[in-house]
Amino acid sequence: MEDKKLIAKKRDLEGTSNVRRMRGAGSLPGVLYGAEKEPVSIEVDAHAFELILHHHASESLLIEIELEGEGDMSVLVKDVQHHPVTSDLLHVDLLRVSANKPIHVDIELDLIGEPEGVKAGGTLDQVMHSIGLECLPGDLVDAIEVDVSDLEIGKNLHVSDLGLDAKFKLLVDPNAIVCAISGPKAESDEEEVDDAGSEPEVITEKNVE
Repeated sequence: MEDKKLIAKKRDLEGTSNVRRMRGAGSLPGVLYGAEKEPVSIEVDAHAFELILHHHASESLLIEIELEGEGDMSVLVKDVQHHPVTSDLLHVDLLRVSANKPIHVDIELDLIGEPEGVKAGGTLDQVMHSIGLECLPGDLVDAIEVDVSDLEIGKNLHVSDLGLDAKFKLLVDPNAIVCAISGPKAESDEEEVDDAGSEPEVITEKNVE
């Protein structure tokens, strides 16, 4: 799906009541900053923005907007705030980008394949779900696929094992663990947990009449 261009309007009214009224009318408040320009308070169509997010694995993505009074531009979605209960969109931060200036992003890690360790009864534990990288805007990808098919029980996959393209610069520890395969739980361990979790039997003396 090709994303549609978002229309961003500048907004002058601040305050909780005005923002609440804006959301009620179907608009999403936000701020546009970067490129050594003053931050601008904006609003975009909430439904249109939600559709864009729905078709991407990560919320760190480049989109095209048409800003009132400034025309078309590419921006990076830096932060999206959601309601803690309903997950409704509350606010968005957009960063102006230049084609030749690197950006810092968090890119989703998508584990593919069934590990050999899982086939042998082990469990896959994904420790890192996204990775911090520096790249040019044009090199930004929705997600990085990580083949874990050969991972065996007791083995870990580190950031340094990902074999990232040279166009990406790591912003995290290369020794950090991406995922690991733990072995099957021994039956004796399970029995100990059950025994420890059971309620002790209470013995009371019979009252003597």
